[in-house]
This record gives sequence, structure tokens and C-alpha cells, in this order.
Amino acid sequence: MSFFERLFKSHSTATEMTKGKNPQAFDTKKEKELLSAYLKYKGRQNSFEYFSASPMIDFYYKFRNLDSKYLDECIKYCNICLSCLNSPDMKADIKGGIHIPAFKKLVIIYENQKEYDKAAFYAGQALKYTKKDSDDAIYYSKKMKTLMNNKFSK
Repeated sequence: MSFFERLFKSHSTATEMTKGKNPQAFDTKKEKELLSAYLKYKGRQNSFEYFSASPMIDFYYKFRNLDSKYLDECIKYCNICLSCLNSPDMKADIKGGIHIPAFKKLVIIYENQKEYDKAAFYAGQALKYTKKDSDDAIYYSKKMKTLMNNKFSK
């Protein structure tokens, strides 16, 4: 690169962008905000940790195709949320039919990786926390059937 090319070259920093119809740049500012909110409750395994970790799932899931580290972070926060479900203060939320996005994200992630046993495991676990005739229960029941068909049709 010549001196003039370096002189007039744009000094913008490279950013990672998601693909698709509405590409997004990875938002480090938003990541720091979410982490700050989560760290207050980290390790408590209660509803406070659940509700502060839950936004992390959606955030990292959005960027899972940019880098495997974001996929790993998404899985980590899914597992954190799932570990909070047996907390006594979560029982009322679960009885009320709370939607638990961690299950759905893990099912999709593992299905895409063709890890059908893991995906089916999380679909089965999700059924324990959903109301019988809810849309979520129907989704997970159908998903388990599809996953088993995929597993045995290899």
C-alpha cells in the first residue's frame, strides 16, 4: 500500500455483521449493558438471575452465525436460565405458564448441528415446564417426533 493510499484510507474499524435481510453489527455497548445488569444477580439461581440472564440468550442468539463464541455464550446463558427454573421463587412464574426461550433456542441450535439426542432432550425437558395444551407444548411434542424421525432416518 502506498503512502497516499494509507493517508486517504478510511479509518473506520471493521465490524462484524450478521447476514440476512436485516444485517446488524455486533453491539458491544449493548453487550456491556446486558452483562452489567446480569452480573448483579450472577450465581443466585433464582428468578432475579433468570430474568437478568434471559436477555443475554436473545442477544447472543442473534449473532450465533458470526462466530462460534457467540453461539457458545448463547448456550451458556440458556443453561444458566434452565438452572434457575427449580428455584422456589420461580414456581409461581412456571405455574403461570411462563414462556422459557432457553428451551426453544437449545432445541433449534442442537437440531441445526444434527445433535438430535440433545435437541430431543431439551424438547422433553421443556414439556415438563409447559401447560398441557399450550402452543409451546404442541410445538415441543411435534419437535420431539420430528427429531426422532431425523435421528433414525440417517
